[in-house]
Amino acid sequence: MIGNITINRYIYFLLALLLLIFTISCGSSRAIQSSEESIIKKDSPLEKKYRKIIIQKFEVDPQLEKDYADAIIACESTAINGLLRKSSILQIEKTRFVSSREAGALIIKTRVSTLRMVRSSTSGKGDVFAGGSEMAVDLKLIDAATGQTVREKNLSTASTASAARVIDGSSDRTLPFDLGRMIAEYINEVVSSKSP
Repeated sequence: MIGNITINRYIYFLLALLLLIFTISCGSSRAIQSSEESIIKKDSPLEKKYRKIIIQKFEVDPQLEKDYADAIIACESTAINGLLRKSSILQIEKTRFVSSREAGALIIKTRVSTLRMVRSSTSGKGDVFAGGSEMAVDLKLIDAATGQTVREKNLSTASTASAARVIDGSSDRTLPFDLGRMIAEYINEVVSSKSP
């Protein structure tokens, strides 16, 4: 009799444990699915059409610029080259400061908000305490004629699956290029050209 009670307790305990694991796994799969959907979800195109894109030099904290000058230049160049290759806008120019009030022009202001590279140690493992490598920017798309911000967007390499796998310093070299491509793709996605 006592043996049966002990066995029943173990069975109930195992069933409760399995039910708990099942409940947690269902909840986490829904969270992962909604996270993936938000990454995949596209932004709607701007209503107004543009004939010119003016890209302002990337803004960055002076210390970050000093420490990661090459990464910032690589990101900026990759974004501009991506736009030149794929954009439906024929006029794309880069400038240090924008004071244009030109009709039909869109100003792209980019601020590097995060730049963190995990350095590899002599053992070949990244510094766990430093957190993962990440590069992120805040974009502002401004209508040159009105001076109004028509769209704001934060883009980060942390939102991509490949960036989540970065574990050593050698992989960090691709982050600026990845982010530059993301910037160009986003601008191409939301900005369409003005009909002649």
